[in-house]
Amino acid sequence: MEVHHHAHTSRKKWTHYFWEFIMLFLAVFCGFLAENQREHFVERHRSKEYAKSLLGDMRLDTGELRRGIHVTKFTMSCMDSLISISKKMTPAGTIPRSFYYYSKFISQSFRIDWSKATIDQLIQSGNLRYFRNKELVALINDYYSLQGLIAAQNQIEGAHRDKSMELRNNILLNRYYSMEDFNFSAFAIPARQKDSLDFEMVALQEDAGRQMDKYLNYLIDRKWRSGIMINNYYSTAHKIAIQIIEAINSSYHFEKKAGKNRN
Repeated sequence: MEVHHHAHTSRKKWTHYFWEFIMLFLAVFCGFLAENQREHFVERHRSKEYAKSLLGDMRLDTGELRRGIHVTKFTMSCMDSLISISKKMTPAGTIPRSFYYYSKFISQSFRIDWSKATIDQLIQSGNLRYFRNKELVALINDYYSLQGLIAAQNQIEGAHRDKSMELRNNILLNRYYSMEDFNFSAFAIPARQKDSLDFEMVALQEDAGRQMDKYLNYLIDRKWRSGIMINNYYSTAHKIAIQIIEAINSSYHFEKKAGKNRN
């Protein structure tokens, strides 16, 4: 009778299992580091792309805000002139023709055309997290909120503009209200033409006296609102936009790179 003996394999030492664990741990840990490094690279790349796009938008916005300040100041000066000229209205219902001329400008109601594509994407999709500069993030949030406030004020001003135009149409006679010699894009009044209009007295509509106070009150209200827009909104938005530009250049050095490329 044959007796079969089971072969016994030698038991592995604990150090063998220890090194297997270490190798497995190192493999997982290195994979984690590689994935983490890849995510950081992607985030840095995306933040740079967003910063570059936002920089371009801010440059467009600063130009738009400067134009808004210029146009609004001009419109306010025309409102001032209308209020002053209205005092020269005669009991017979005639007024210097310059009143007609300045009245053409009150149809202007500047609405800021924001470059919002980048900032909307940053805010609404939560991609502000890509920016490590906390000051830049705070400035972007403030600027975004201010855009909303200005848009709401622009809408209110548009409604007041429409009402003042309606009242203007109840005061002025069509035959003296010519648009042929008027250029909206110029935002300037030739001195020689203005002087000649100051001395020419023309008639208003029959019931103009009843509408004149309402018309002037709307102009006074619009001038007050316009002053707030310039001093409290447009100028503040322009200042923050400049600060965003400076913060982006400080973090990403786009300006220095552009200067090196030009050299």
